[in-house]
Amino acid sequence: MITSKMTLAEVVKQYPQTIPYLNDLHLDYCCGGHLPMDESLTDGSVDLPTILKDLNRIVEEKVSESGGSSATIEDFGKLSINEMLNDLETTHHVQERDMMAQLEQLLNKILIVHYPHHGEELAKIHNLFARMKAELEEHFAKEERLVFPLMRSNPRPDKKTLAFIQELEGEHVGVGDMLKEMQKLTNDYQVPEDACPTYMQTYRLLKDFTEDIFVHVFKENSIVFPEYTEQ
Repeated sequence: MITSKMTLAEVVKQYPQTIPYLNDLHLDYCCGGHLPMDESLTDGSVDLPTILKDLNRIVEEKVSESGGSSATIEDFGKLSINEMLNDLETTHHVQERDMMAQLEQLLNKILIVHYPHHGEELAKIHNLFARMKAELEEHFAKEERLVFPLMRSNPRPDKKTLAFIQELEGEHVGVGDMLKEMQKLTNDYQVPEDACPTYMQTYRLLKDFTEDIFVHVFKENSIVFPEYTEQ
């Protein structure tokens, strides 16, 4: 049973099927999900009793139709550290690089076409995405060429490797903040009434990209890094 004393990270780790619900409410389970809910959800923006009721209802239901993330996280948690690192590189890193390449072209296209009516909004989104893309590309390179190889070669963590892991976690917070800003700028990925099919496609892909990053960061912050640190 899910209680108010659990953190959102604990909820997702035990019950991955709750991810779509938490995403819909914009509740941060990857970077900011490490305080008990009765401490972190106290600003009045959400009703904690309702959230607990909904979460427990989801858990009691049979496997969700959108259970892809559930199966992925459950399977991921059963892997060895090295297998987890390999999985991150061959799934999220590949998928997110591909999505960023597509989004870069799409955002530039709709910025040009829709500038007369939506230039101010789209210019902010275009600029924010460019900064986020650069940071993620550098972050992935650091993981693949420096930190993950250190983790593989040092099964028992040393101070140097742990310090790099803390750097990665700090970078995760920065990217998470950018994604939250993107959600605000796009009004939670709601297109304007005069949006063309490309505009719609861009926002759908931005939403998919955001949700994939959240799951990616959760796997690292709440599964891989804690398990490695405890060795």
